Amino acid sequence: MKMTKLTTAILAGSLLMAGMSASAEEAKSAFTTSGSVAMTTDYLYRGISQTSGAPALQGALTLSHESGVYATVWASSINFASGLEFDPAIGFAGKVGEVGYDVGVLQYGYPNSSALTAPGPELDFLEYYASVSFAGAKLGLAYAPDFYAETGESIYAFVDYGTEVAGFGLVAHVGMNLLDDQYYGAAPLALGEDSYIDYKVGVNKAVQGVTLELAYMGSDLDDTLVPDGEGTFVATVSKAF
Repeated sequence: MKMTKLTTAILAGSLLMAGMSASAEEAKSAFTTSGSVAMTTDYLYRGISQTSGAPALQGALTLSHESGVYATVWASSINFASGLEFDPAIGFAGKVGEVGYDVGVLQYGYPNSSALTAPGPELDFLEYYASVSFAGAKLGLAYAPDFYAETGESIYAFVDYGTEVAGFGLVAHVGMNLLDDQYYGAAPLALGEDSYIDYKVGVNKAVQGVTLELAYMGSDLDDTLVPDGEGTFVATVSKAF
């Protein structure tokens, strides 16, 4: 069959559009999104409550590329500054054999805090992090050039472990906080210390797509000086999507 110039042009255009559509579909399939929402009876950051023992609503959203690059945002209600913590991060994660790794940079953000705390110190700060994981265990390290409220350098080293027993998830965490300044915001650390340990042990269970967790969390800070750092039970309900 002899094709006319018009038929040839139409066929070429169709093939081009089909190729562009396939390329767009491939590019789209290279990305995945995930997220979660949670309600917790207390939001503890490295062993210290950010809500003075009150409940918090939290949420997260992550965009990941098949190469391992990802961008994520996490937010929580708090009881200081404007009442909101908003933490964007960008990183790279993957596996070498059975060993996982994750590196990135995170900004702890407190919207409008500059106006609320002026002429006081800036609350927002950047932190660089890296971790390796294997067989349920994770070893991580984080470094902030200028920690919360411009209190100088900080280093955070931690170990996490998670496993499952009889259908229940068991989790454990211990972290070491090394601070350049002896003050966490306006509250002095115990006895002028510039380091402390935080911890968590918990159990969780997924029920019809919803995860229930009960954990005991806190720190070794003197609770007469930093009452928001004492050990406490925390219940959390979360839903991943």
